Amino acid sequence: MDLATAAWILAPLALLHLAMRRRRELLVFQLLVDILLVLLPGRLLVRGWHLGPGAPGDPSWGGAATVAGSGEQIDLPLQFDVWWEEVRRLVASGEPPWISERLGGGMPLLANGQTQLPFPLHAPAWLLGARRGTDVMVFWKLELGALGAFLMLRRWRLRAVAAATGAIAFGFGLYPLSWAVVPLAWVVAAMPWAMWALAGALRGDRRSAAVLAVVLGVMAGWSVHPETAGFLWLAVGSAGVVLAWGRIRRLRRLAAPLLLALAVAGVGAVPTALTLRDTSKLAGLAASPNYPGSIFDWSFRAHLAAYLAVPWRDGHPADGSWRWPYPAAALVVGAGAAPLLLLLAGVPRRRHARVWLTFAALGAWSVVFTWQPPGVAWAVGRLPVLGVMTWPRAAFLVGFAIAGLAALGVDSLVRRPRRAQILAATAAVQALVVLIVATAPAGVPRRHLWPLVPVPALVGVAGLAGAGVAVPVLVAAEAGLAGWRVIGASAEPPPVTAGSVLSELQRLQVREGGRVLGLGEALPPNRAAALGLPDLRGSDPVRSLALARLHQALGSAGLDLPGPVTRPWAGLAGCWGVRFLAAPPAGLPADAAAGWQDVTADGGGRLYRNVRVLPACRVATVAVGSPGDPGRGEWEGIDFGSTAVVEEPVELGGRGALAVTEARPWRWSTRVRADGPVLAVLHVPRTLGWRAFMDGRATTVRRANLAAMAVLVPAGEHDVRWEYHPPGLPAGIVLTVTGLAGCLVMALRRRRGTRVHG
Repeated sequence: MDLATAAWILAPLALLHLAMRRRRELLVFQLLVDILLVLLPGRLLVRGWHLGPGAPGDPSWGGAATVAGSGEQIDLPLQFDVWWEEVRRLVASGEPPWISERLGGGMPLLANGQTQLPFPLHAPAWLLGARRGTDVMVFWKLELGALGAFLMLRRWRLRAVAAATGAIAFGFGLYPLSWAVVPLAWVVAAMPWAMWALAGALRGDRRSAAVLAVVLGVMAGWSVHPETAGFLWLAVGSAGVVLAWGRIRRLRRLAAPLLLALAVAGVGAVPTALTLRDTSKLAGLAASPNYPGSIFDWSFRAHLAAYLAVPWRDGHPADGSWRWPYPAAALVVGAGAAPLLLLLAGVPRRRHARVWLTFAALGAWSVVFTWQPPGVAWAVGRLPVLGVMTWPRAAFLVGFAIAGLAALGVDSLVRRPRRAQILAATAAVQALVVLIVATAPAGVPRRHLWPLVPVPALVGVAGLAGAGVAVPVLVAAEAGLAGWRVIGASAEPPPVTAGSVLSELQRLQVREGGRVLGLGEALPPNRAAALGLPDLRGSDPVRSLALARLHQALGSAGLDLPGPVTRPWAGLAGCWGVRFLAAPPAGLPADAAAGWQDVTADGGGRLYRNVRVLPACRVATVAVGSPGDPGRGEWEGIDFGSTAVVEEPVELGGRGALAVTEARPWRWSTRVRADGPVLAVLHVPRTLGWRAFMDGRATTVRRANLAAMAVLVPAGEHDVRWEYHPPGLPAGIVLTVTGLAGCLVMALRRRRGTRVHG
């Protein structure tokens, strides 16, 4: 860990401690948080590692192994790190960070919903770089989640020891720890702050209402993680209905902040929503409803229920013993035995009845989305919007609901302990834990399980002895044991070895230009961009349908994230400007080898040059319909140097020439000369936001060669220009500015209403 990273972590924490110096209960809680921050992410940084897993793949092609913790969350090195570095590169070179020419031939950045533009808390990544920025932001996310939960519970008048218990159980639960390295965790950390603001807004506090609008709007629209933010909105809306039930005046107080939140979200939400309409992800989800999931039988649901009390019963991803085919992070619901015991051991006070019902309602939603009960899941899955969302994202509601109910239980125990109820809860949870551990499958390492076994007994003894202060300490100990190896870590990637196949690829691409393509597991998608190479592939869920069709023709399956290329047709790839192919040591499949020239090889792979490569922007004088299935190589007989495959008939004639006068990621300008009608074709994947102009006037964009953008140019000399702007961005900016202004006006107005409890 370098000094700049340490300063970004320690300076905010020091300021927090300074601000808390006169609030003893808050300072004591913060010291407990400090210990967990040091033990969980801190110990990894001290060893000189970066937080987050390494990129999978052969080191010869830029892979970097995970050296500690879980190897999951590979979206960080394969997607987020690359997107963030592309934004930094574009801005540093004077280009707007709208679109990157290195990813998929040109894929949106702002409009993919997860690039973190213009999210202010992402400043460490912009200033320090993606890897060091992530190191800082993990601390910020965990700190904000735990602190927000403490303040939320205190706002509902729970005692400090109860608030600390719930805050630790939530803020350092397995879900926040597992997702801490990726943007989704910002939404999780914002959950208690939104609930804190909701409580004040319902009481008539206009400042709280303004905070609520800003939190919801920023999470949903400022390129954080809009899908998870959708579940945050659902949770806040449900909580508001429960807390204001029967009190219509309170419920009406939510109208203004929710409307302002929609406006605040505009800058990112509008471009993302418009772009999503033409994406492969949405098409894949809409084609076949996913809920309830195919793996959700009662046996599987029982396994999920067991994880609540004993996480890692079926193995641990950090040592490769995880037994299920899906990543463990997708359904990390482990809340721990201690919170489960505490929610059973106490009866909430009458004044907290609505708060208890609120957490219970959120728990019910978490059951629907995480356990997907038959009938209920079928009905909810066919509701608008919810049916195409990724339900495992909502698993953070499991830990949040259980932590809140546990805090209410501790508050009851501290005020009026019921020994019989404590004994019964302790006996039941302890027996459950022993049963779950005893029935763990053979081959699962017990070292992840045995340390958790005595926790219920210890918590029960503390409750019976009235040692309330020991309860959050025990909850923290259980959280630390369960999450000890959850956050992955990786070393700084080594420099590219001189003379390797990868260094040769970099050297030749700089000299000769052109795009690159990777076959199979060689050079994973987006890794080429991270190494400065323009890749026709791109690992991004917000791919346009047109680009997905191109990837499928090259043998890449899947409508969500693309699978590996398996059929690198030289003609089709060359049509799209691919000059070099990175391949595994075994080389090319025989049926797709034609047109590829062997360049060099080493133990990690082989490099080929495409003899059919063409400029990405050129003129076509012949237009034909599809001659067959491009995925089977039936387009390989086409002379793409003069011919374009179009979807709609177009009459061409004569000859033409094209000169590129400007080539920028978001704008291409050309001068076309022709003695008859021709097509000017730009081989950048068509997506919403691209427009074409001829002689300064907007013109029709036609699809050619699966995903390219073609313009019909008549005889003569003409200027043809293609420009990309995130769709709806001006309207989104106006909405956001208006929303923020409205929040400011709301916050400055005099508070009205009376204070009530619960």
